[in-house]
Amino acid sequence: MRFDPLACIAMLLLSTPAFGDDSSATLGTGGLVLQKTDKIALVSEDLYLSAAGIRISYRFRNLTNADYTTTIAFPMPAFPGGGSNSTTVVPDPASDNFMKFQTVVDGQPIASQLEQRAFLVADGQPDEEITDKLKAQHISLVPTTEATEAAITRLTNAQRKELVDAGIFDAGEGDYSGQPATLYPLWTLRSKYWRSQTFPKGKEIVVQQTYVPVVGSQSTLSLGSPDMDADQLKSYRQKFCTDETFMKSARSLYQRISDDNAKGLQAFEQYLSYVITSGGNWAGPIGDFKLIVDKGDPKTLVSFCGNGVKKISPTQFEMDIRNYTPDRDIDVLLLRTVSGQ
Repeated sequence: MRFDPLACIAMLLLSTPAFGDDSSATLGTGGLVLQKTDKIALVSEDLYLSAAGIRISYRFRNLTNADYTTTIAFPMPAFPGGGSNSTTVVPDPASDNFMKFQTVVDGQPIASQLEQRAFLVADGQPDEEITDKLKAQHISLVPTTEATEAAITRLTNAQRKELVDAGIFDAGEGDYSGQPATLYPLWTLRSKYWRSQTFPKGKEIVVQQTYVPVVGSQSTLSLGSPDMDADQLKSYRQKFCTDETFMKSARSLYQRISDDNAKGLQAFEQYLSYVITSGGNWAGPIGDFKLIVDKGDPKTLVSFCGNGVKKISPTQFEMDIRNYTPDRDIDVLLLRTVSGQ
């Protein structure tokens, strides 16, 4: 595994590689965002990344001689509905808080305001906001069948047809002229949590955030295949820093699962993303940045870009940088194996 200098965290939707069989999308999530200020320094940031959960602990210091109050926000990743072909799997599909986001300040749980807006997004066309249309029908803005099906069943067939004709829902193979059809949301949800935060003069506060990530995956193993072309290999190398040592292990794993004598072994890819470039509005660099990537299973192969990474346990890898100014997002590749029965 080659480790290059890491990078900054922006809010964007990350897609999985363009090859493979069944796959699910990654929603790349980042940290909190301050309004631009030179009054607040980020003394430290401790970031724990795993497919099971993400934990972030920030230590902020007010550099001035007066209390400072500002708005801080946590932008959620854009969440596309995808219709009947959706591959996005979220932790809590029926809830507005679909990634189970929580915030604690100096040990006390803090409630945040949630802003949600729904848009129809099409290539080459301006986004069309449909928030009010959905609310008028008492339809959840979360684009999952779990969140919307109760409201849909209360609508008439004519109302359901109108929503399908408007491109708001996909009827799939359903038939709204007879039995109520299952309708699949097509809009994109844009959400953010925000609140007012006071930073006491000359003091530090600790802000902790936890959430369950949306992990992208592919049901089969592509990396390590002799059929991969140079562009595909380059894509992995640029995004995950897959060096020759890692590739040797990936090719060995691919051979094992392709072997007739290893029919009980299955392997698949997962992608975990953390967008760090949305931060940086505080004074100066991050004083002390610590990253821990936990691959979960000692047998899992992991690759990501970093500088000075150390293995600290059978599943955990740590990077610690002083005066850190990120310059790229954190993308983690996991090659997992399971025993087939």
